[in-house]
Amino acid sequence: MAKVGDGFKRRISAVDCAIVETRGDRHDPVVISLRVHLLNCLTVLILAAAPGIEAQQKAHLDIDSEFGSYVEDDFPFFTQTLDAREFGENPEPTNLTPRGIIVKLGGDYYGCFDPDLLRWALVWKANEAGEYLTMDGMAPGSYRLPNRKAPAGQESLPKPIGTLLFATPTLPGWLEADRPDVKHDPRERAGSDEGEIGIGPIPARLGRFEGIDLSSGKLTLVYRTGEYSVRERPFLKESNEQWVLHRELEIKDSEGRIIADKKAFADFPWTARGLPGISPVKERLLLRPHALKRDSSRRWPVTVTLPGATSSSSGEALVFDDLPLPVPNPRKRNVRLSGFDFFPDGRAAFCTFDGDVWIVSGLEETSEETTWSRFASGLHEPNAVSIVEGRIYVSDRNGIVRLHDTDGNGEADWYENFSNIVPQTAETREFAMDMAAANDGGFYLAKGGQIGSTRGIANGTIVKVSPDGLSYKIIATGLRQPYIGYDPETGILTSSDQQGHWKPATPIYRIEEGKYYGFQPAKLKDKAVHPAPIAPPEIWIPHFINQSGASQVWLKDNAKMGSLNGSLIHLGYNRPEIFKVYLDKDRTQGAVAPLLSGFPAGLLKGRVHPLDGRLYVCGFEIWGTSGERVSGLFRVRPGEGKSFLPADIKASKRGILLSFDEPLSAELACEIGRYSVDRWNYEQTHNYGSGNFRPDGKPGQESVPVSSAMLSKDGKSLFLGLRDMQPSHSLRVTYRLPHPEVNSVESVYLSVWSLDPIDLTRHGFGSNEVDLTVRTDPAGPDEVIEPTASLGKEVAMRYGCIACHANGDSAPATASGEGGSLVAVGPAWTGLWKSKRTFTDGSFIKSVDESYLKESILDPGRRIAEGYATEKTGVGMPSYLGVLKNHEIESIILYIKALK
Repeated sequence: MAKVGDGFKRRISAVDCAIVETRGDRHDPVVISLRVHLLNCLTVLILAAAPGIEAQQKAHLDIDSEFGSYVEDDFPFFTQTLDAREFGENPEPTNLTPRGIIVKLGGDYYGCFDPDLLRWALVWKANEAGEYLTMDGMAPGSYRLPNRKAPAGQESLPKPIGTLLFATPTLPGWLEADRPDVKHDPRERAGSDEGEIGIGPIPARLGRFEGIDLSSGKLTLVYRTGEYSVRERPFLKESNEQWVLHRELEIKDSEGRIIADKKAFADFPWTARGLPGISPVKERLLLRPHALKRDSSRRWPVTVTLPGATSSSSGEALVFDDLPLPVPNPRKRNVRLSGFDFFPDGRAAFCTFDGDVWIVSGLEETSEETTWSRFASGLHEPNAVSIVEGRIYVSDRNGIVRLHDTDGNGEADWYENFSNIVPQTAETREFAMDMAAANDGGFYLAKGGQIGSTRGIANGTIVKVSPDGLSYKIIATGLRQPYIGYDPETGILTSSDQQGHWKPATPIYRIEEGKYYGFQPAKLKDKAVHPAPIAPPEIWIPHFINQSGASQVWLKDNAKMGSLNGSLIHLGYNRPEIFKVYLDKDRTQGAVAPLLSGFPAGLLKGRVHPLDGRLYVCGFEIWGTSGERVSGLFRVRPGEGKSFLPADIKASKRGILLSFDEPLSAELACEIGRYSVDRWNYEQTHNYGSGNFRPDGKPGQESVPVSSAMLSKDGKSLFLGLRDMQPSHSLRVTYRLPHPEVNSVESVYLSVWSLDPIDLTRHGFGSNEVDLTVRTDPAGPDEVIEPTASLGKEVAMRYGCIACHANGDSAPATASGEGGSLVAVGPAWTGLWKSKRTFTDGSFIKSVDESYLKESILDPGRRIAEGYATEKTGVGMPSYLGVLKNHEIESIILYIKALK
């Protein structure tokens, strides 16, 4: 049998044209219908189940879960990456579709339409058990198993199951009739790695995907070929003992005139790319109307009404309310909130990582109940929502989708492709991380940068999409997993990033056009070449404070958040927490202060409610988090307690200035023992994270003795005199506030890039003199602490070690290994002591001992256990050099030794 796809290597297959003029009752169209006849010769069709592929669909449904299938049988499409490179006896080796639209063609038949190339990438039939797609990839694989993560790269992707009908290579699906080039991909590669397929849509002059129309209740694909608009309705049915794929096409010219006669069609300058020359498939073009009527019936008529929020203690200065999610719901959908935005009237649109959009009313603080109504489905791992002039924009892997409810029935029926111009690879880590609506009508997009295989055009970048969605510009590069924040008042764009290779800690950047922020893929290791100097962040947040940074939110406009009004808030994910970020107008330093923790789910996105002015935050679990829930939605508001958060923080040549909204006690302020300051630097290298290093380069943190403390005349500003102030990546100020009502200990963290003098009299102090006399530490010498296994367990909990390493009490985070099996992202500690250990470089040790364990804590990149390479798990271990004290390291070793 000839290989499927051989016809593409020769010429476009012949097309028999027959014209039928008719009139339809919808828009009075005369429609050209392309009918592809699939001969009913199943004995010659290629079986598609590739060796080693597990039938994940059945396994997916067999999982004990309160949720239904990731894919709903009664919805006409869903968008998903489809890997058909090994599908069939003689597979089409390039047939990978990063942005696939999976269409249910009728019965057990399915098709994958590629909106980047306007081609039908694959048509196939499910197997006898009804299985048609493996539930791999990030969202499908974790839908019923929240901790299941696909490995980095482009190998563990959704794959078809069943019987192949036809497949096509990654080339445009429509060709200019007078210049048919069957082998040429017209897209620019723009520096992407050789072999990378996800390089974006074809040039606009050749065609553009416009969207999916569901207004008739059935699916219609809408796109352009050159200046001609095309509406395509695909479906399969049996005719004269043959299965026939109908592609009904309504084609209009640039002036909106429908091609309605044989002569006009003969002059039509575009040709559908032919199917393989030796194939059980033939083609025939027919003029024929769709004859589709509008169907305004609702798919999801049942809403979910929930009670009001559960509040945390109101006695603190800042509290959160826990808002229930619509789980369970009538359709048994998982609800993993990944992004949201508010309408001006207070309603909100939420997207879920699993492709749904919900409209929610009643979220405001005074409401006693909320109502959730499903609005859209089928999106491709969406992660952000922006509402602009009342319209819903969702950012997913297929681009920016603008959702329309054209008949006003409360559900989207026109999924408009606002912009797919930014390229997207099939890399599991190239998430559509974040989106922010810009002042000019365009959008900023943040794209994931971790790479396990080939690099695309826009991995690890922040891009600006034009107001018309037809062009884009890469603003910043060198980012690992960025989440952004945008202030429309000032135009300031910020971004966090994730600790990892070339990222020693969690940074907060002020994004500037043309800047490079340093990240290079793990696979390059020390061979990475930086294209430009690495731009520093405004602040490095220590890893033990914020292990995974997420989005930023400005509390402006109508915010009613007390003393936080006007502030920049940063969201933490691993330990769900929010922080106040202090941006310095002179760009000489930055600071961050923890605000509120204890959220029961990881935090990713936040917005200010337009009516009650409170901060709302949401997120879901897929990476490790200390939150015990898969997803959550919370309202943050001022409590009844007083806030003693610094209003401003400023480092200078002689010390640190802390300003507060409440006056402090002059009597208590002079107690030097209330304050502790230390500092350290990081090494920004190809290693995963960094240890802590003193200014002289030695491991550890350096204590900076406090020489004096003084108050301003109004008691609201505190200046700590410090000798030998130096620029440092992290400067930690720990204090017990000099106020009779405050007993807790707090810390703030600064990154100091340069030091300027401060005239204290301009800040309300009676004198500009600062006492910098060296003083004896009032706390005395460090206490000698005896290492113990119980202390080791406590340290492991505090630093999140058990999120990656099984200890017998809890299961660690997992990733998907070969064949869909689940593996921990870090070696188990139980039974590790005295066991044999093999490493990725082929070396091994016969018995794990104290020397190896200490090396693994201080220099984890030196020897990596086999099966746990970052390229496979997507996760690496940072160095704890200088982070953990000696007795803490010894205690962890004792704890591991005790785990038999």
